[in-house]
Amino acid sequence: MKVKRGKYLIVFLLIIMVMTSVLSACGSKGTNDPKETKEAHSTSATNTPAGNVNEAVDPLGKYETPIEVKIGRSADNLKFEPGQSIDNNLVYDFYEKQLGVKLINEWVVPSNQYAAKSNVIISSGNIPDLFRVDGIQLRNLVEAGMIEDLTEVYKKYASDATKKTVAEDGGYAVHAATIDGKMYGFPETSQGFWTSNVLWLRQDWLEKLGLQPPKTMDELIHIASEFVKNNPDGVQGTYGLGVSKELGQLNGFFNGFHAYPFQWISDSNGKIAYGGIQPETKAAVLKLAEMYKEGLIDKEFGVKDESKINEAFVAGKLGMIYTHFAYPSVGGMMDLIANHPDAKLSAYPMPSADSEPAKAFVGPTAGAFWVVKKGFKHPEVVIKLANMFTEHWMVNPKPEYGTNEETGIMYYPYSILAFSSPMHQINQHRRVKAAMLVKEPIDKYANTSDEYFYLKGIYDYLKNPKDTKKTEIKTGWMYQGIFGTPNSGAEVLDYYFTNNLTITTPLKVASTPTMSQKMPTLNKMEEVLYTKIILGEAGAADFDKFVADWKKQGGDEITKELNN
Repeated sequence: MKVKRGKYLIVFLLIIMVMTSVLSACGSKGTNDPKETKEAHSTSATNTPAGNVNEAVDPLGKYETPIEVKIGRSADNLKFEPGQSIDNNLVYDFYEKQLGVKLINEWVVPSNQYAAKSNVIISSGNIPDLFRVDGIQLRNLVEAGMIEDLTEVYKKYASDATKKTVAEDGGYAVHAATIDGKMYGFPETSQGFWTSNVLWLRQDWLEKLGLQPPKTMDELIHIASEFVKNNPDGVQGTYGLGVSKELGQLNGFFNGFHAYPFQWISDSNGKIAYGGIQPETKAAVLKLAEMYKEGLIDKEFGVKDESKINEAFVAGKLGMIYTHFAYPSVGGMMDLIANHPDAKLSAYPMPSADSEPAKAFVGPTAGAFWVVKKGFKHPEVVIKLANMFTEHWMVNPKPEYGTNEETGIMYYPYSILAFSSPMHQINQHRRVKAAMLVKEPIDKYANTSDEYFYLKGIYDYLKNPKDTKKTEIKTGWMYQGIFGTPNSGAEVLDYYFTNNLTITTPLKVASTPTMSQKMPTLNKMEEVLYTKIILGEAGAADFDKFVADWKKQGGDEITKELNN
């Protein structure tokens, strides 16, 4: 049986973001730099839960007497080899053989039912030995005294490679798992830069109209106006800037005004403040209202979701959009070059409204945490399972636990405690770019099977860029747009990080008592107001009233809690 990573896993980037490292780890090549291989088995010397000092342990040491761990988990559309199931499969057997841990599923639900199921279980007081929770659930469990303090077992048992991965975000994930100075969960880290926007432009439209990529907000608005007036693809109903009813495709525009709606930021005094009520946000939303009035934004954006905006892009009706770095992988986007073989899609940094460069918001890198039931005899098992994932799915991946090439059955989703390096895909881009710039053979630079297929696809596309009806050419175009050079999405992200053009959340906790109760209502107020202002149904005075209402209806209380 041959097992290796499939070619087109990038298509799943948006569907299973938190599984990115799982996917990249399933190939036959190592996934990280060679030096990281040495770190996976490094031992940690620190205080033990019992107070022993400088006791070294094997982070992957097998339990002499196997232990049973009851878990709750999610699983979606999994397929199994004959005779196997979610309760009995080769990955679970691997945990038992390698670590001496027998996993017992107390319950398994689809991911879209997981939150409801875990809430019911928490309310019942009968939680499993190990399961995943969100920030609000974490706090509730701590307040109820239902889970173990993992502070010391993390220090003692976490391998160097695990600690390095978790700490790559500057400490946010560990802070988010910490309440009252104690770490109560293992953070399921992911790439926070999925919230960061780049500006995607029809490069061929710019060239056709003799325009340069925008460096200022005024230039961006001028380009949007020229797109509308000149209708470069000859399609009726062309407009300049893509906006959906969810307003998610406006984050980059707001960032250009140094505004961060729906996010918590640091104010000039270093205090935690809410971005959605700041003067910069007011200026940005009023500018959007001007653009809407001038016809640069779709008049029907308020009833169109993001899928409709993407359809407009593919149809040649839209020339500019702010969104994440992997936009070419969105479902249907590859049809852009099938419909318009001369189309060029380029990514650029966000233009600024003034002389200060725009900074991209990098979101939280941990929204989920694995916790251990209070009184469980081996609380360190959560850390050892995390080390298992780091070692066997990230640093030294085992191909036999990846994907069966012959049957297409994917094994890696059976694993638990799956997390990813916060910088994973930026590092992949750097290696792909290095290979492209020197035109070296693929194998010299491709440290992972992902990178091998990215480079192979890119080179195939660059050889025959007009043969856009072929799937492999469209796929290569997608890889080039995300990971290649020049003007790829990941290249812009790398530019942000290299030039210190990012800001991150200052939050040290995932939630507060008042936040969990009132933030959903406050967020809805914010979204409704912005939409009304853009449509011309509200104005500057309404923004000021919203700010006052936001503060009275819980905003001030939440802000106080966050700053205590």
